[in-house]
Amino acid sequence: MGDFILFTHTKWSEAPRIRHQVANLLLEAGHRVFFFERPSPFWQSPAPAVEQARPGLTLVRTRNLFHHQLRALVPMHWLNAAFVESQIRRRLTVCDACADATIINFAHDYYFLRRLFAKSRIITIIHDDFEAQSRLPFASHIAWSLEHTCRMSSEVFAVSTPLQERLRVWCDPKLLLPWSVVPYRAPVPDMARRKLLVYWGFVDSAIDLNVVCRISDHLHEKRPDWRILLVGPTQGSGRQAVLDGVAGRANIEVRGRTELDELPLDEIIAALAPYRSSPACDSVTLANKSMQLFARGLPLLISNMPSYIQQPFIVRLDGTGGVGAAVDAVAANFLAWQSQIERFVADNAPATRLRLLGVEPAASAAGAVVGRL
Repeated sequence: MGDFILFTHTKWSEAPRIRHQVANLLLEAGHRVFFFERPSPFWQSPAPAVEQARPGLTLVRTRNLFHHQLRALVPMHWLNAAFVESQIRRRLTVCDACADATIINFAHDYYFLRRLFAKSRIITIIHDDFEAQSRLPFASHIAWSLEHTCRMSSEVFAVSTPLQERLRVWCDPKLLLPWSVVPYRAPVPDMARRKLLVYWGFVDSAIDLNVVCRISDHLHEKRPDWRILLVGPTQGSGRQAVLDGVAGRANIEVRGRTELDELPLDEIIAALAPYRSSPACDSVTLANKSMQLFARGLPLLISNMPSYIQQPFIVRLDGTGGVGAAVDAVAANFLAWQSQIERFVADNAPATRLRLLGVEPAASAAGAVVGRL
């Protein structure tokens, strides 16, 4: 058993992403995790500052001076770094983390961590295109912090090939793709029941309603007994726009947040990822939730995301033949693709990602379900 200290810009209570998945991966392997959540503004005192969330998992809360997207000048970085560094030092005095703990950093702007952990192994995982998400009309301040963070790290990982290429100017990043948190489960081979296309994610402005409506029109004309189900919570705004955009379409239903296994899996022919074009989508190589869908034997229909991995069971809605050809492909190949999906899930198991991070999985955890995502 070892200790891992994770630095993030995420609350533990938020919808699970790769930060949570890595934490759960380590916990399941028998390690202790100290999860530093997204810092609060300096005028707020997070309470409790240190919280034992469950056995092995300690949540730690700090404050910062300036939001990481708004530090337009280098002196603002320096001031914020000094303040956050003092916050972290204070929290570490009340945590019982080992002095040789491994640091896993998800914050692109924590270039000062080497001052805190001079001899530790610091793994930085870049999981978003932070420059594309800049709230200012320029992103040089983000590039500055990203460069310094990469250069101070022992190892750097990126969650997509575009991010990996972007970071090569400063380091030699490795690719860290999501993994399957559950083993493959063969679907019921009753094709007569499979007439449902399901989107399982955030129901908001990221969805390309034009694509969804084209699928709806195609099904209405060619497969009138098929339906579309959009399932999930809203992140930010845009849910009402989705509801308005699909209003009056009898073959589309919108539901709130629902666990994947609570859906009628025996009726689903494929999962949907109908995203609109955006810088964030351009950098996606494999979405977190895709592996959970594959583990249930579901192929995936996607739009945009030009860097997405290529597999026979990942079909483009915006490819040659459009949505009609994509729907026909899953209808014709659902059962034939299962052996390939099963191999893909097995090749992307939790143990493979632990070893990539340089951590040997515990014997009791190698085949375990990792986390409850």
